[in-house]
Amino acid sequence: MDKWALTCQNDKAIGFDLVAIAERKVSGAATGIATCLVEWTSLNQRTQVKPPREEKSAIVKVLVLTRSTGEGHNRVAAAMREAFQARGHECDVWDALQIVGQDPKVPEVPVAAGGKAHQHWVSDVSSHLYSWAVVKIPFMFGAVFNMGEVWCRTKVPSPVYIQNAKYADATQDFIVDNEYDVVVSTHTFPVETLSAIRRKYAAAVRCYGILTDYSYTPFFAEGDNDGFFIPHQDMMATCVKHRMPADRTYALGLPVAEVFQHPMDKQAARQQLGLPSDQPIYLLMAGGVGTPYTSQICDRLLSEGGESLYVTILTGRREDLFTAAARRYRDDPRVRVVPFTERVPAFMAAADIMISKPGAVSSTEAATIGLPLVHTGAIPGSEVKNARFFADRGMSLYNQNPAEAARIAQRLLHDPAGIARMRDHQRRTVVPDAAQRIVAKIEEDCS
Repeated sequence: MDKWALTCQNDKAIGFDLVAIAERKVSGAATGIATCLVEWTSLNQRTQVKPPREEKSAIVKVLVLTRSTGEGHNRVAAAMREAFQARGHECDVWDALQIVGQDPKVPEVPVAAGGKAHQHWVSDVSSHLYSWAVVKIPFMFGAVFNMGEVWCRTKVPSPVYIQNAKYADATQDFIVDNEYDVVVSTHTFPVETLSAIRRKYAAAVRCYGILTDYSYTPFFAEGDNDGFFIPHQDMMATCVKHRMPADRTYALGLPVAEVFQHPMDKQAARQQLGLPSDQPIYLLMAGGVGTPYTSQICDRLLSEGGESLYVTILTGRREDLFTAAARRYRDDPRVRVVPFTERVPAFMAAADIMISKPGAVSSTEAATIGLPLVHTGAIPGSEVKNARFFADRGMSLYNQNPAEAARIAQRLLHDPAGIARMRDHQRRTVVPDAAQRIVAKIEEDCS
C-alpha cells in the first residue's frame, strides 16, 4: 500500500495517511487494472519530528536531486553544484533513485561527480525506457504529456505523486543522516517525493524545484516546496494558472555551467578539438537520449554543401546511434561522429551553426554563447513548446522536417544580418548567470 501524509496545522499539527490501494484482480486477465481507493487514518503517533536545529553559519550543505531521463536535468544539477560550491557551500548531486534502498552512510560517487555511481535498478530501467520511448514512439510521449496537463486541472493526487511518494521515507533518512540543510530538485519526480516528505515530517529541510523546460511541466505544481524557479518571466502566468504559488515562483533563468558565460575563442576551440580552422562547421546535437533524424540532416547538408563544409555529430548517450552514424560516415572526411562527451562547450564554441532537437538546456547553452540555432525533430510535448518559445522570440529558427531544417541552416549560414539579429534576441532573453541568481535567492531564504 502506498502511503503519504498530509499535515494540517491549526492549533496543533494533525497527521493523516492517505492510503492508495492500486490493485484489483480481473478474472481471466493476465494483468490487473489499477484503481485507487482512499482511506484516511490518523498518523499522530508515527509522524517523525526532527530535533530543533542549532544556529548555523551562512554556509549550508546542499543536496541536488536529478533524474537521468534526458541529459538536461543532470546538466542543470551540475551547474547548480558548481554555483553552490563557488559560494563556499558543500553540495552533492544524486539521481533521486540512487538513494533508494541503500545505506546512505556508505560512500558512493554521486551522479555528475565522476566515476561510476550506484544505479538503483528502477532508475536504470526507467532511464532506458524513457530513451527508447522518445526515439521509437515519440507520439506516445506527447500523449502522456497532454494527459498530464489535463490531470493537473483536477485536484486529485496524480499517479506520479503516488509513485514518487513511496520514496519519501528512504529519501528523508538520507537527508537526515547526511545532515543536509537544503534540497534542490531539477526534475518533477524528486519534487513530488520532497512534497511527500514536507507533508509527513514536521521539520523537513528547505526544498526547491527548478523547472527545466520553457513550458509548464505536468505535476510540477503538486510540489509543496519553499520555492520554484522557472526559466523566464513570460512563463509566469501559465505556471500560476496551473496552481504554482505566485509568491514562491521566481523567474531567474535556466541554469547553465559557468563555462558558457565565458566561451572559448572559436579558433582556439577548433584547434583543441582538431577541427578544420577554415571551413564552416555545422554542429548536429542529438540530445542526451538521441534522435533518429541525424542522418537525414547530415545527408542533406553534405549533398548541397559540397566540399567546403564540415559536420560534427554529437550522438549523446545512445551507443547504437553512435555506431550507426560512425559506420555511415566513416569514409567521409567532412564528418566527425562523437559519442557522449563532456566537451560540449568546446564543440559549441567551434561551430558556426547548431542544428538540434529543442532540449531546453542545450538550447539555452547555445543561446548563452550566441550560437545560431535551428531546431527540428521536436518530441511532442515539452520539446515542441521549447522550440516555439525560442522561435517566437527570435532566438532560433524552427522546422519540424529535418531536411528542411538543414536547408534553413544553410541559408542562415550566409545571412550575417539574420545571425546578428538572432544573437541579439538570445542575448536579451536568456539569463547566463541563472545558477548564481538561484543560489543567491536560496542564501537569502536561509539567512
